Amino acid sequence: MAISLNTTVVKLDRSQFKAAIDVLAHSFYSDPVFRYFWSEQDPALFKTLQWFIKILLRYSQTYDHIYTTADLQGISMWIPPGKYPLNDLRLLQLGFYALPFKLSWRKTLQFLSAFNKIEKLHQSDVPQPHWYLFMLGVAPESQGKGIGGLLIEPILHQADLEKLPCYVETSTERGVRFYQKYGFETVHTVDFESAPPYWLMQRKPQQ
Repeated sequence: MAISLNTTVVKLDRSQFKAAIDVLAHSFYSDPVFRYFWSEQDPALFKTLQWFIKILLRYSQTYDHIYTTADLQGISMWIPPGKYPLNDLRLLQLGFYALPFKLSWRKTLQFLSAFNKIEKLHQSDVPQPHWYLFMLGVAPESQGKGIGGLLIEPILHQADLEKLPCYVETSTERGVRFYQKYGFETVHTVDFESAPPYWLMQRKPQQ
């Protein structure tokens, strides 16, 4: 499979944040879970995605494990060992408090209920230190070229050296198949009332 010559994996520079937000927003624009929760505000979906992703980027930048390719074809965000569970107060301070203004109150309550359920399962599945793949997205025009694998392999290799597990969540069967190629196994398939299913996956350290 042909891959461009500019796929060296590097850490995302602060000056690239705006471009990274756009790449991730385009990547998740068709995501079924995002579509479900923001369906009532569909005309503003892209801007809402940008808002949401900006919060996640700002949260992750403290840990200095946001990766991209030299030509910004995709982004992976990792939460390092010992930094999970997420700090809810920090998320609120970064702008998450505005969630009810981005969704209807009904969808906000559904979203928070789903979030809490996932968090509890995550903590139960891997109570020990682990690497958490917070977000992975590849520009639509670059998907299917191996970019996603390139972006996660450095941390997977580091996790194996450290003998630590990795954890990820995905909302598509395509995502499940992708992560299975890299050693992840499904530990939960979660259904949220009428929302699309959500897969929680864990990867044990490998030789």
